[in-house]
Order: sequence, then structure tokens, then C-alpha cells
Amino acid sequence: MSDEQVFCAKCGETKPRDAFYNQLHTTLPRRPCKACISSDKRQRYAAKDGDKVSHAQVLREKYNLTAAEYERMLTDQQGVCAICRKAETARGRGGAPRRLAVDHDHRSGRVRQLLCQRCNLVTWAVEENPSLLDAVRTYLERHTTPSDPQPHAGGE
Repeated sequence: MSDEQVFCAKCGETKPRDAFYNQLHTTLPRRPCKACISSDKRQRYAAKDGDKVSHAQVLREKYNLTAAEYERMLTDQQGVCAICRKAETARGRGGAPRRLAVDHDHRSGRVRQLLCQRCNLVTWAVEENPSLLDAVRTYLERHTTPSDPQPHAGGE
């Protein structure tokens, strides 16, 4: 581990090298320090409409989508998951429902559709290991017991 110390002009502190992120294609540390970057992000997110700005940034950087393209996809899907056709039920930190996730091919990066958290996790797991779907089906069949016949509602 390096004993290198780096100065952060934002907070005015000299910190160990591992308090800074690495930059691509250079050995120089990214400035400001991790703590200052984190603090800036928290302030931006806490600001009015900060969650929208943050979401737009993720859409742009991770999926090469604009917020308008995301909204168009959401409208085209009538606000529901492309697989289960239900609204998102997972809740975020504030208790509000989370946004539908942008599903994409992990190899090519190509955006597919919007999924709820549950379907997105299942899709990711199956994409990584396609035989998992058959294994889960076999498991569930092995552990499913036939239910007792239900009495008729009319009462005989």
C-alpha cells in the first residue's frame, strides 16, 4: 500500500491516495476526494427535483437514454412492467414506489424495455445462467403439494 498523500482543494485536506478515485488512462488521482464527491452528490440529490436530475444522469451515463426517451418507454408500456404487466411495488427510501428499471443486454448494452425490480432480477439471473429457469421450475414442481379441493360456494 502506498504512503502517497494527495491534497484535495475542495475540502483543503491532505489525505491518503486511497481517499481518491482512480482515473482511467492515468495514474493520477481523480479530484476532489471521494468524501467531497459524495457530499456534492448528496446535496444535489437533496435539492428540489434532485432525484430527477440524478435519474437523468444515470439514464444518460449508463444507458445512453434521455429522460424523455425513458418517459416515452414508460408511456408506451402504460406505466407497467414489460413482463408481469404490473406497476412497480418495490419502495424507495422515502416510501414512494421505485421507478421501473431499464432492462438491457449486459453483453451489448442494448436497451430492451422497462421492468419491475422483481422481473429485472429474475431476467438478470436467467441471462447469466439460462439453465437456472429450468432448475427453478423443477424445484417448484418438486415442492408443490396438490391443494385440497375447495368446497363449492353454493354449499351442497
